[in-house]
Amino acid sequence: MIPNKLQPFQLFVLMVLFEVGSSVVVGLGLEVKQDAWLAILLGLLGGLVLFSLYIYLYTQFPDLSMMNYLELIVGKMIGRLLAVIYICLFLYIAARVLRIFCELVLITILVETPILVIAIMFMAVICFACYLGFEVIARTAEIFFFWVMFFSFLFILFILISGLPKLENLQPVLEGGWQPIWKVAFPTIFSFPFGESIVFTIFFPYLNSQKQGVISGFLGIIFSGIILLIATTVMISVLGPYAAKISTFPLLDTVEKINIGDVFQRLDPIALIMLIIGGFFKITIFFLGAIEGISNLINKDQITKYTIPILGTAVIALSILMAPNYIEHAVVGNKIIPKYVYIPLFMVVPFLLVMIVFFKKKWLMNK
Repeated sequence: MIPNKLQPFQLFVLMVLFEVGSSVVVGLGLEVKQDAWLAILLGLLGGLVLFSLYIYLYTQFPDLSMMNYLELIVGKMIGRLLAVIYICLFLYIAARVLRIFCELVLITILVETPILVIAIMFMAVICFACYLGFEVIARTAEIFFFWVMFFSFLFILFILISGLPKLENLQPVLEGGWQPIWKVAFPTIFSFPFGESIVFTIFFPYLNSQKQGVISGFLGIIFSGIILLIATTVMISVLGPYAAKISTFPLLDTVEKINIGDVFQRLDPIALIMLIIGGFFKITIFFLGAIEGISNLINKDQITKYTIPILGTAVIALSILMAPNYIEHAVVGNKIIPKYVYIPLFMVVPFLLVMIVFFKKKWLMNK
């Protein structure tokens, strides 16, 4: 389904849009208020370590996706079981992100619209993109990337010109010490969004340059972390640490305050479009990762045309049924999922796989 070519720059663009995606919408590390930037920095460092594990496995099996080399590492039965678990995980995260953006649209512009209708509209576009193929998605990302970066820079510039940031909102540093910062960084920011890059193990084999692709991947993680750090710092400096913490969508509240001479104001609809673009690519990559995972698992290059709408319907249903309201959805995502799902599947399993591969390789060399 995916052509055997993925440009390193396309990987970089996809990773940035993917990592920033839903993270900038809900805000990262706001639990520690003005020290959120430190939590994001720690999370970024941890994310680079996790990404190194994923890259190591890719370099050992450059022609295989995660779903295929699992069987070679831990055996057919356990490998296939893990593959199914990861496919379900990708679909679940796609549903979680879909729910976030459905709530975003529902709260901001389509207040009276049933959430089911919004979810169907989102998934219809995503399914169509997946039907067109990964190459089309990657090229589309290249086009949108520059616009997203341009408007992001413009928003920051307008915020500075408006005189909105207040440095006192970023002080005092380390008010509560390092312990609360570490608790926010691990496992939450380690795994969301940086650990979620594990889905790219499905697409790594399609890189046309392994070395440049690896570099682009690391640069994508770093650049994403810098964007999230800047965005979070700006939100706190404008809204204040407490207001940013309790805000449902702090970025929109920040952009809404821009007013330059009563000419440039009410720019939040443009910000909303940029957020939706990021959300589209995040959901699409997880969704396509699940589709390709199934294709690799059953050893078929082309899966049936019915698979995409069936999985799309499942994601829609799951996104609506997973929580009765957005508050509960957020609590589960912040408190339960990172600890009981992300730690084992984003951290423990990849680490064990790396250890098995490393010692197998060492044993064969000494044999």
